[in-house]
Amino acid sequence: MDRCYIDFLDEISSDELYEGFLAYGFFPEKLPPVFTAVPFFDYCKTASNSFEATWNEYITFRAMRNIGVPRLMGIPNPFKYQRVCRELANDWDEIRAHFRAQTDGQSYCVSRIHIRKKRNEKRIFEMTYKNWRVDGDPESDLLMHDNGVSRFLVKADISTCFPSIYTHSIPWALVGKEVAKRTIHDDIWYNRIDKACSDMRNGETHGLLIGPHASNLISEIILTTIDKELYDNGYRYVRNVDDYSCYVSSFDEGQRFLKNLEEALREFDLLLNHKKTRIIELPIGAEKDWKHQLSDLPKVGESGMVEYPQVNTFIDTALKLAMELDDFAIINYAIKKLKGLDLSNNGKRLAAKRFMHMAVLYPYLLQLMEEYIFIPYGVDIGDIKKFSDTIYQEAIRLNDYESLCYAIYFAVRFGFVLDGFESDYCEAQKYVIKSKDCLLLTMTWIYFMKQNHWKRDATQVKPLNKVALRLKNTDMDRYWLFCYEALKQGSLSGQWRSMKRAGISFIRKDMLASV
Repeated sequence: MDRCYIDFLDEISSDELYEGFLAYGFFPEKLPPVFTAVPFFDYCKTASNSFEATWNEYITFRAMRNIGVPRLMGIPNPFKYQRVCRELANDWDEIRAHFRAQTDGQSYCVSRIHIRKKRNEKRIFEMTYKNWRVDGDPESDLLMHDNGVSRFLVKADISTCFPSIYTHSIPWALVGKEVAKRTIHDDIWYNRIDKACSDMRNGETHGLLIGPHASNLISEIILTTIDKELYDNGYRYVRNVDDYSCYVSSFDEGQRFLKNLEEALREFDLLLNHKKTRIIELPIGAEKDWKHQLSDLPKVGESGMVEYPQVNTFIDTALKLAMELDDFAIINYAIKKLKGLDLSNNGKRLAAKRFMHMAVLYPYLLQLMEEYIFIPYGVDIGDIKKFSDTIYQEAIRLNDYESLCYAIYFAVRFGFVLDGFESDYCEAQKYVIKSKDCLLLTMTWIYFMKQNHWKRDATQVKPLNKVALRLKNTDMDRYWLFCYEALKQGSLSGQWRSMKRAGISFIRKDMLASV
């Protein structure tokens, strides 16, 4: 029998949960890999008792999705996120008891994306984790399951799931609505989780931040409760966070599932996304499954390597499917698959050129460039610079701050200058300042600090420091990362000054060493 949901959670201690979420689950993976919360985690071992109990806003940024639509993500105030992580760790036994009760008796893991212990890693959550050897493959089993033969597949998802989660519904799921409402003013563990979540969003009771790993666990508290109701009603499906795939015997049963799902969601003030609901007749042929079409490609040539023509055919096929289905997760898959194969030198050059061109057109792919293209294919730094200058120009034209951050990151990471910054740094900085984007301000500050050998009083750095000082006085919550890193200890106050005095930075040491 495959492992149960609770088996994965029972492997994680409360200390491992706390460290995994705070040290390794603070900054979203969608960001350029510049930031770390490990030093902050170490600092919290002795300093967290002094953190102020107040409401705080958070940093927002837009990250491009595989369907070409941006998603609004968040970086919380670190002191508030620490409290959320601490509350979850303190109540880990009670939370695991909840998950055990919601998933007990289920013959497979309904929820496919959840926290888990990973070998040689302290990070405990990965959005894209898939390992059928560990998790099994319930979808193939659900074609014929304990309730009969599946003739239809129902696809559904929750409308704006994380932003719609009501923090008061966390206690509803944990102890039931009646108890939660009766004890709403009591200082009790489930209310402390509720309050910590709302404090992290400036006291708002609607919404979880998209990005921090703790949000996944909190959402699972609610969504596994809904899973239990639907599973106990005889429905057999899998759920990937807020996406449902239910296997039913008839079209009418599919409609009943959607009705029951909508009713179950409404109990927690969540809504079904009717635009994305579909009932599909089975079997779905291989021609409708893009992974089947790519599974046998690319072909290995007579040399034992994947040669230029085979690489070209593979990329053409992946691109055709991505365009037809309007889903660039297909190119993501193709990039990762090619990296694991032995390509000829000509094949590597072709793959690098084509994927870099796609990344200019589809910024969703930028986060893959360093690990899957530049490093494995040995892309020349001069070519990375040309690529980054192009990204910069396109980003300025489209006001695409995420892509601009990646262009700056590549310049810092690989040690070259950006033409757009060097031709007229004053105008470039004016654009960045006018953007009012915290991450873009931070990345720009790092870039110019590197160019000036980490001298804060350099002419190119001073204008950014002045902006940081102004924002510290007017809007610290939404710009805390930029203000904290750019300002000296004496310009900060309270818990920020104490942390700065302790030498804590949220910028990775290897990035600091490079500058």
